[in-house]
Amino acid sequence: MSGIRHDAFFDEATLAAMIVAYDLTCNSLSCDATPAVRETIGKQIIEAAKQGERDPHVLLQSALSSLGIEETSSLLAV
Repeated sequence: MSGIRHDAFFDEATLAAMIVAYDLTCNSLSCDATPAVRETIGKQIIEAAKQGERDPHVLLQSALSSLGIEETSSLLAV
């Protein structure tokens, strides 16, 4: 089994925000991303949600930052 811990529980609204953030992040990267990049995106979104973040756009920014992408104006049309 992978190193992913299953110790967090999210309500339906939070899960929906996380899914939106994941999809937006992948779409903003034209996600031909490797599985490792996709995993990094997902892990960062989960970590930010564990800290209480619920805004999909903030979750997206957090995921992009985890990939070293700080300037996102050219990537995002959301």
